[in-house]
Amino acid sequence: MFAPYEPGNEAAWLASFSFSVDVRPRYCECDGQGHVSNVVYPMYLELSRLQYFEAARDPEPRASFAFQHVTAELQLRYLAAAYYDEPLCVFSKLVALGRSSATMHQAIVGAEGGFRAIASTTIVRAHPSGTGSLPWSAAQHVALEAFDGGWRLAPGAEVSATTH
Repeated sequence: MFAPYEPGNEAAWLASFSFSVDVRPRYCECDGQGHVSNVVYPMYLELSRLQYFEAARDPEPRASFAFQHVTAELQLRYLAAAYYDEPLCVFSKLVALGRSSATMHQAIVGAEGGFRAIASTTIVRAHPSGTGSLPWSAAQHVALEAFDGGWRLAPGAEVSATTH
């Protein structure tokens, strides 16, 4: 089970994030009682993740979006309900960078600071043709380190000096 912090250390874990985006649930994202639907949470995580990579300024030519990637795995733990029009903040940070993959931790937090959901998202750098993956380039490693250097290089993930 995904447990990124020791019980009681939620605030310290949240303080380790340096990037977030604000969202307000729309009526169409809620059920009849005003709860945000569980299928909407991954969309909020995706929004924050894509804006994180946009802010990191990908030095490579891009197709659709910065640091083009696909989600390989999402571990999502729902902690409390979110509601229609409630101010939410979605936090994202890179925690590991592999040869062609990366792992991010994410949190959805209400205005008063209560967690709504936490997640670990593994992504893979997508080949522009949609057939397979590509290694992250050395320039992308440098850009990500400059933007949010809290991650670690995954074991066995050497940095290539070539650009792909």
